[in-house]
Amino acid sequence: MNADPNSLDHQLLSLLQAVRDTQDASARTALNELLRTDTSARAAMARLMVDEQALMTRLRDDSIVSLLESKPSGVQPGMTRTQRWYAWRPLTAAAAGIVFGMLCTSVVFGYVAQRMGVQKTPLSVFNSSFEEDMHMLEDGLPGQIGQWGVDAAQIVAAEASVTPFKGEHMMRLEAIPREKLVKNHTSRVYQLIDLRSLPSIQGETEVEVAASFCGTQSNVSSRYLIRAIVLDEPPELVAKNFWPKAESDGAVSESQRFDTVPGDSGWHTYSMKLRLPPGSQTLALIFGAVPPEDASKPVLVHYLDDVQVSLLTPQPLP
Repeated sequence: MNADPNSLDHQLLSLLQAVRDTQDASARTALNELLRTDTSARAAMARLMVDEQALMTRLRDDSIVSLLESKPSGVQPGMTRTQRWYAWRPLTAAAAGIVFGMLCTSVVFGYVAQRMGVQKTPLSVFNSSFEEDMHMLEDGLPGQIGQWGVDAAQIVAAEASVTPFKGEHMMRLEAIPREKLVKNHTSRVYQLIDLRSLPSIQGETEVEVAASFCGTQSNVSSRYLIRAIVLDEPPELVAKNFWPKAESDGAVSESQRFDTVPGDSGWHTYSMKLRLPPGSQTLALIFGAVPPEDASKPVLVHYLDDVQVSLLTPQPLP
């Protein structure tokens, strides 16, 4: 990118910095006017927001970000593939934080969003609604694709006034007794998805994970968990030392919890997104029902159904 202080890129980022750091109304006005009247400025802004690596380079050249490493991509000569994987996450997070911090003007954000569409491609989830291979369950994390792993769960038909969200079967997440000596009393199920057959993954590619949950008692609040972890190794190697890898600082993962409101009965569908770094090979999915923090409250049975995973790829609009 052009480091010339008179360049259009430099002008745009300087205005963005002024809006972000000083809430400068005149800078906001100038930025909006520039984007409104200058087609080349709009094209440059779209490019800056889409090209993450170029954005990091530009930010560092302008001394906006002092936390970035000396190399624009965070990859130094001689680094191994695993080292490059671990370097990707903090640099991407830093860049993303700056981008969202700077996008405090609705005109800029709206324009960039309008410049990019999203192609949504469903990914294959083994037995996603639990209608087939009902006995293909492994204890804990499965060692290969094409299986569900469980802590305390089983596939069932309609029961206890709960009917499946989709089809004729669902996964019952058993209540784990509090007196059981385990590290985590969340009832969880697991699946691995092979990402190696996907097209070349770019820095803007995301996965969206969605699932439906239902509790046996609607008069109390329930809490559910969806977690996605991306690894740079094939599925057959993931299970070995999985948790140390998943909990390491370099792990690329996202975890979200979702609470129901007492009295809101029936099925609830929740979703979350995770960005895929280049080199992604395996996506590990974890779904669970979290027990109440108050030990005096009973741990209930819950149900899971209709697990969906989609690849989200940005596409320039015509």
